[in-house]
Amino acid sequence: MLRAIRSGEADALVVESDAGPQVYTLQGVDAETNRLRGEMLAQVSDAVIAFDSEDRVIYLNNAAERLYGIAASAALGRRRSKIYEARWLHPEDEAAKATALRDHGEWRGENVHVRRDGRALNVESGVTILREGAGQPAGMLAVIHDVTERKRHEDEVLVSEIRYRRLFETAHDGILILDPGTRKIIDANPFMTQMLGYSRNQLVGKELFEIGLFEDQAASQEMVQKLTRANQVRYENLPLESQGGRHQEVEVVANLYDENGCPVIQCNIRDITERKRSEEHVKLLMAEVNHRAKNLLAVVQAVAQATSKYGDPATFAARLSDRIDGLAAGQDLLVRNQWQGVEVSDLVEAQLAHFKDLIGTRVLIEGPRARLTTSAAQGIGMALHELATNAVKYGALSNVEGQVRIAWQITAAIKPAFLMSWLEDGGPKVAAPTRKGFGQIVIGRMVETAVEGIAEIIFRERGLSWNLSAPVENALA
Repeated sequence: MLRAIRSGEADALVVESDAGPQVYTLQGVDAETNRLRGEMLAQVSDAVIAFDSEDRVIYLNNAAERLYGIAASAALGRRRSKIYEARWLHPEDEAAKATALRDHGEWRGENVHVRRDGRALNVESGVTILREGAGQPAGMLAVIHDVTERKRHEDEVLVSEIRYRRLFETAHDGILILDPGTRKIIDANPFMTQMLGYSRNQLVGKELFEIGLFEDQAASQEMVQKLTRANQVRYENLPLESQGGRHQEVEVVANLYDENGCPVIQCNIRDITERKRSEEHVKLLMAEVNHRAKNLLAVVQAVAQATSKYGDPATFAARLSDRIDGLAAGQDLLVRNQWQGVEVSDLVEAQLAHFKDLIGTRVLIEGPRARLTTSAAQGIGMALHELATNAVKYGALSNVEGQVRIAWQITAAIKPAFLMSWLEDGGPKVAAPTRKGFGQIVIGRMVETAVEGIAEIIFRERGLSWNLSAPVENALA
């Protein structure tokens, strides 16, 4: 680095190098000495520019030519504004420079020089007033060091530090920074303090085992030893208890980094309690789905066997398909409600979907909100499907005048019961069947088994009557 100074009554240049500083005066020397010094200045890596009292360039070295992109022959005699424009990092710096030059004859500082091609340079400058023999100002000497790359790197580092700090402060994982030598915590992010219920100051200075992350000091030592070999260590399903007594399961990923020439350990700690709970819930659901699928297949198998046994072989496929459709409608509702039961009104409308245009006119539905259990929904759903199929073939929905009333209620007795009825009127005259088919088994024994209740079937002349009663705890969720 080359800098200009005032030494006693003589102005001088100081060349700082590995061999130490060398001082060269600027006055009172012969032409040969000035020539030699000019050759020396031409080889200096910093830009050196001398201006006369009217701010015209009277000297610039090779480094200045390269820095500002202008040849010495084109620069000599030109004013400084033709070489570069000075801009200030802070407005008050320009006034400070003028004061320093007036009072002390020299100034050192940083600012921005804009070349004539528009390229901006961050520079460190040293400016000294050059004086005549009588001490009158005769111009200025500027020594300029280009720090553009250094400033760019510093800015990148600053941006990186700001970005890291922002991520550190807002991360949704706990982060602890440790000193590998002492294994003590030197920093903790806000999320970590929330997880543990400690303040940052309470965490700093503690080892991991002291906050319950490891069992003992030996485990902390083992982690550091592993990191020196692998740079990263992962721990899964570690128990962690907060200061408030909340039990958590955490996953820890520890990394060994070099930070400004010093090693540090960064521990990322993720609370996996909910994830583990979700995984267990999924396992439970899969087992439940498997169980329910087997049950459903058993029901389908029973329906298929009974349909073939009691039905007409010629219509077996159609009847079986209808009954499976009824089962599927109930199954859709159960899945939609995550197997938490089915509203009675939803089940009725699903099983009578083919007659939705008649609902409110020839199909009347009434009853309070009530949620059936999974078993009750399957049994009652199949019964409703059979009753609807029978009504459209032989009963009240087989003509244009008949009517069906579907109702349910919950009694307020000492032992509450769920009651449901299907009542037909206005259809063809009804007579009791001479043999018992599978349809009667579905609306009788099968639905009774599903709710552990009693089903009553009455073949009235003006229309079929079906009544179901069951203890509330067996029918409703």
